[in-house]
Amino acid sequence: MDSKSIAFLEVMIALGVIGILAFLVYLISRFAMHNRAKTAVGKTVGYTPQWYEFLLAAIIVVVAAILFLWQFPPGGRADWGEDSRSMTFFVIMMIICAVGIIVFLLTVFWRIAQTPKEAPAEILTASATPSPAPAEETGPVKARHESPSAVRLLGLLGFVVAFLVLNWTWVSYADQYFLMLNLVYPAGLVVALVMLFDKANRAWNVKLPGETIREWFFLDAILFLYILAYLNLRQAGGGENYTAQFWDVVNVVGFLFVFWIIDRKTTSLRFLVTHIYFLALPILLLIWRSVQGVEIAADISWWSTIWPFFALAAVFLVLEFIILIINRESDNQTVGTVKDVIFLILYVILLLAARPEVAAS
Repeated sequence: MDSKSIAFLEVMIALGVIGILAFLVYLISRFAMHNRAKTAVGKTVGYTPQWYEFLLAAIIVVVAAILFLWQFPPGGRADWGEDSRSMTFFVIMMIICAVGIIVFLLTVFWRIAQTPKEAPAEILTASATPSPAPAEETGPVKARHESPSAVRLLGLLGFVVAFLVLNWTWVSYADQYFLMLNLVYPAGLVVALVMLFDKANRAWNVKLPGETIREWFFLDAILFLYILAYLNLRQAGGGENYTAQFWDVVNVVGFLFVFWIIDRKTTSLRFLVTHIYFLALPILLLIWRSVQGVEIAADISWWSTIWPFFALAAVFLVLEFIILIINRESDNQTVGTVKDVIFLILYVILLLAARPEVAAS
């Protein structure tokens, strides 16, 4: 067997170990929940994970981190990644795994949110007696507001499809590059700035102050990354060599969609969607470079690749998911705000470390 076959076999064994440990966590939790349900028949019972479940979960995280650092060492790339076909296969598998993880996390969170909660005994005894009129609340109250439906975006999606069909059937590659550089990207920037000015000047607010602060953090951050994407397109050059218009359109549409979700929606899942967007951006850049044929220097530093950004986004995506579970019964945004500040500081540090002159020194 050659070195690539051995590396592939070792990766499959490591993934098998991770799968077995994950199954053990699931099996133990189901067994514990079943035993607890036996002791309280007819009651709605909650479940608190035990220490050994957290231990197994920590082992899974450690094994996954070792596997990641093994295949993408900070000192350079692994041998199998030098082949374009191997890299394409890896990117496809990463996309499939990312979609699976996102679906799993959303499913688990939905099941937790749908779990009925046991009412305290004081509430049950007091329900038979009339209660006085509720006092007027003095703290911040989240107003009830009908947020715009995502179905309305289908009209805009139809225009995007028509734009792509027009370019694929009629417009040359040089004109496609001209449209993206001088029309589509600037138009997306104008829409985002209009939404920001509207957010800054509106007299009404249906969200809590902590939510508004977190929204401003993320809106400014993704707008800055959008400008970096425009500069990346401009520096890459165009002409008849430009073949990545589809992925640029995906980037613009994804940017505007996430921008709209953060600013206009009131669901707590909008911050989870934002972290998923940060996780998808490095993969999208990798695909764009592969389609466009951008060559990466062999001696490039690991800190100048996409993988530090991908790892950082993955870690904070899990943290956001945990915060959603913890705060599902309250609107406290303190922990989320602190987490977002740390995430953005680390992201800025990675951006500074990824500069060519810094990576070369």
